[in-house]
Amino acid sequence: MNPVILEAMQSCKIDSASVLKTWKEIVEIESFTHNREGVSLVCDFIRSELEILGVRTKVIEFDKVGPLLIGEYGEGDLSECILLTGHMDTVFKEGFIKENPFRVEDGKAFGPGVLDMKGGVNLIFYILKLLKALHYTKPIKIIISGDEEHGHEHSNQGQLMLEESKGCKLAFNMETGLIGNSITVARKGRIACRVATKGKSAHAGANFSDGINAIHEMAYKILEIQALNNKYKDVTFSVGTIKGGTVANAVPDYAEIEIDVRYNDVDIKETLIEDLKQIAQTSKIQGTTGELFIDGGFPPFSNKLNQRAYEFVNAISVKNGLGETEAIHIGGSSDAAFITIAGVPCLCSMGVKGEWNHTNREYALVDSAIERIVLITDAILESEKVKSFLV
Repeated sequence: MNPVILEAMQSCKIDSASVLKTWKEIVEIESFTHNREGVSLVCDFIRSELEILGVRTKVIEFDKVGPLLIGEYGEGDLSECILLTGHMDTVFKEGFIKENPFRVEDGKAFGPGVLDMKGGVNLIFYILKLLKALHYTKPIKIIISGDEEHGHEHSNQGQLMLEESKGCKLAFNMETGLIGNSITVARKGRIACRVATKGKSAHAGANFSDGINAIHEMAYKILEIQALNNKYKDVTFSVGTIKGGTVANAVPDYAEIEIDVRYNDVDIKETLIEDLKQIAQTSKIQGTTGELFIDGGFPPFSNKLNQRAYEFVNAISVKNGLGETEAIHIGGSSDAAFITIAGVPCLCSMGVKGEWNHTNREYALVDSAIERIVLITDAILESEKVKSFLV
């Protein structure tokens, strides 16, 4: 590894123990997306850590979800600015920490959001601490959203990230790092939506024929939606949840499903929505109605701007003895999409490495924290030698 960085790490007392200390603190503040108070507490923690390092911060509040945090470090022209991004919300509801507390076992850190993505946010503190010790004064911007896990359904944080990213030189999205030393250069877009059907309730025994079964109608729609998986290349439709009815002895007058759609081509998005709308509004059972609701999502994260940045960081990885990386395109969505739409080259999955996001098995490799701190710090230092990462 870069001996200059290693020496600075020793002088700053940056090691696994120090990284784990703040990692534990941030994980133990529960911040499910719809737990606005919890997300705000995480924001307060991050803001405090950044301001200790000399970062100028501002927080943008929202009514239904947690805030967006923006930080600025250093001085200089925006064209030299490096962007570090992430999110502070998790998918884990309040109280989950009791059954899955933060802990380290066999070199793996466990806990709600330990990988996705409080581990990545935690790295930002140490990257900045190192850069400060190395007298790096060029501009760095930090943007951390409060509602990424639900696709900014109740805010315009995605659009704000896009606007705040404009003009930056290079971005690292500190999302979940992948086992196998991969770097994400492209992701599918996502449409989060619901279909609801309405019928007519009735007693299932005494007045069965008077009822119009909304779940029965929904069953037809589910089959039609799943059949769309055969219509387009590299597009997936997944019916993920279903609910309806009240009791078994009543004909249900309402049913609802949640659908996850993934796609690569931004130009096809409206066509996909129109297909779903047609299915929702076309009834098989007389007397039922249906409606499509779009709840949020992400545009595709395109690789058009990222190849030169990837090659640059791959060379830095090899130089530091961290091995060759692999550029990959994955199905999961992230805020990296908004950054590339802003015209900024962006590398994603730059946080701590691990597996099993969104489950009680979620873990992160503790040693990968130091590796990523070194990699990104050195990449930022070396980026001064590159005028532009745009191909």
